Amino acid sequence: MIFNSIAFAVFLPVVFLLYWFAVNKNLKLQNVFLLLASYFFYGWWDWRFLFLLISVAIFNYIIGIRIDKDKTGKTRGIWLVLGLLVNLGVLCVFKYYNFFIDSFIDLLSLFGYDLPRSTTRIILPLGISFYTFLSLSYILDIYKRNLKAHRNIIEVLLTLGFFPIILAGPIQRPITLLPQITKKREFDYHKATDGLKQILWGLFVKVVIADNLAPSVDTIFNNYTGYSGSTLLVGAVLYAVQIYADFSGYSHMAIGTGRLFGFNLMQNFAYPYFGRDISEFWKRWHISLTTWFRDYLFLPLSVTVSRGIKKEKVFFIKADLFIYITASIVTWFLTGLWHGANYTFIVWGMIHGFFLILFQWQKQPRKILFKRIGIKNSNLVIVFLDTMVTLFIVLLAWIFFRSESIAHSYAFLDQMFSPSLFELPSGMFKTGLIWSVLFLIAEWIQRNKQHALQFDKLPVYIRWFAYYAVLFLIFNKGGQQETFIYFQF
Repeated sequence: MIFNSIAFAVFLPVVFLLYWFAVNKNLKLQNVFLLLASYFFYGWWDWRFLFLLISVAIFNYIIGIRIDKDKTGKTRGIWLVLGLLVNLGVLCVFKYYNFFIDSFIDLLSLFGYDLPRSTTRIILPLGISFYTFLSLSYILDIYKRNLKAHRNIIEVLLTLGFFPIILAGPIQRPITLLPQITKKREFDYHKATDGLKQILWGLFVKVVIADNLAPSVDTIFNNYTGYSGSTLLVGAVLYAVQIYADFSGYSHMAIGTGRLFGFNLMQNFAYPYFGRDISEFWKRWHISLTTWFRDYLFLPLSVTVSRGIKKEKVFFIKADLFIYITASIVTWFLTGLWHGANYTFIVWGMIHGFFLILFQWQKQPRKILFKRIGIKNSNLVIVFLDTMVTLFIVLLAWIFFRSESIAHSYAFLDQMFSPSLFELPSGMFKTGLIWSVLFLIAEWIQRNKQHALQFDKLPVYIRWFAYYAVLFLIFNKGGQQETFIYFQF
């Protein structure tokens, strides 16, 4: 079931009313009801994969208890390794089996061995990357003694399968979600109404912005040889807005839905295209994934690498920078691979990793230079230039992310940076640009809020005019229904 569907428009109010008016007196009953609703929500897509979701959750429930029971530490590591192997094994089989087999065949072909390609293709279960990371968070936090293993299986299963976040996040870690599940929840009118506003805004940016941009983006990327470089640049800009509207729209709807049921889910986007540098961009984009990789991979890897360094420099590089480079390369390689079984995603991740390393390297020299020439880092011109450079890097990386292959990416870039880059772009994509600009203006105005419909200080009649205007646009200006982009990850 997807948020922008008729099925969900029926499902949500029914579940909401039963939750608050039929089972609201009993916390255990509320949790059982939410779990059944979550499984119905997930099973609506394909009931067969519901059994995979349940099996993974039960396995991690058991592993968590086994890790927690060992107070001496003799078998904790063994149980953790088993948990990691099974979780990552399931993810690799379903998400990367086809990719690994095809890559192996391509490698052998370089040495003259031509193997037949298998016609068997494994279907990618929706949300598997997200609920696998939820599961890994659960057992890793228990292992690190940041979280106690819960014996109540309903609470754990609900934590690892809560329907607002199960398909595309946010990756709400069990350490913050479990306490909310175990605590009695009272209906909060203000929280619920704000949740409805956030759902409305998320639906707007998905249906009106992202879905209207999708045909133009598809046309440009699928027929790039027939367009000027300037039009391809427009296509890259439109895709940057499309994927942001598409994914942030889902996150808004997920967070808003959580609020309807009394849960506070983490903010997943904080207006990333307004970040002035690549580091700030990643503090604002897909925050739940960025912080997950930071806490469970980057920081532990940095500590591990630092223990093996005894000198101030390694290969003529300062030790702290060398540690950062090593941890960043591994982290961003895996971040790219997490997004999909294609070399384009790996290149996309490595581009961001490279510029983050470059940003880290130049911070101190830049500070010294600015001090010598008397320029403040907060200078508006400097901030504007930094933001434009960051956006350009992000746009270039999105081209790899959107392309079907590395060859496609290079051909697109080659055409984009041709002399035709200085021609006027095709006028047929003007409407998409207008929608993009209006959307970003609304985001800029509300950049200090969690979503663009938070304006309670305005007069009532202005607020309700805005709500009805957004509803009107959803029903009258929405594009053809498109699947959420991140469902493929």
